[in-house]
Amino acid sequence: MNIQSHNQTVTQRRRNREKSFRQRKILEAAEKIFAKHGFQGATIVEIATEAELSVGTIYNFFESKEKLYSVIITQRLDEMRQIVLEKIEGIQNTHLRLKKIILAQATFIEKNRNFFIIFLRDQNRFPWTLAKDFGQEIASRYNRYLKTLADIFKEGIQKGVFKTFDPEDMAEAWAGMCNAFFYKWLQEKPDWTLKDKSLKLHEIFMGGVSK
Repeated sequence: MNIQSHNQTVTQRRRNREKSFRQRKILEAAEKIFAKHGFQGATIVEIATEAELSVGTIYNFFESKEKLYSVIITQRLDEMRQIVLEKIEGIQNTHLRLKKIILAQATFIEKNRNFFIIFLRDQNRFPWTLAKDFGQEIASRYNRYLKTLADIFKEGIQKGVFKTFDPEDMAEAWAGMCNAFFYKWLQEKPDWTLKDKSLKLHEIFMGGVSK
């Protein structure tokens, strides 16, 4: 590689790092502003101010407030799913897999409270077109999560670990219980930690479905 090519490569790498850094700053700032004001109340100007960037820079990365919001939602949900899958990889015990799932979710929610405040506050109050787009994005990811749970329960039934209920009903029941605890923690921020309460939830649920 000659000197000119080397310099071009170094310059491109620096530009890519700067671009990634600015994008992270925008997403972090947007989460704070959306959590504070909700989707409707937040403005690109406030997000730019929080990120210490110009409004024009925000629009260079994201064509609209809707697009920025969509990216935050999908990226965070995908990030949580990846963490969960890594935690249960190679684990054969169905009880342990479910415990790992809820602990991974609880840890992720505690670390990303701003995002989940956004998610719960606005998911039913978007403008019609935005709700249509986000509804599809969210639904596909939630259904994928339910399928992962249903597969675990189905396997547990086949192994004789769980009572013979419909695996999909078990997945819905599990997810509903988790969501209730998560919602309470996000809304009230009580003294108990989400991880500790999640272990109690796991114990209660397993007591009801285990043979």
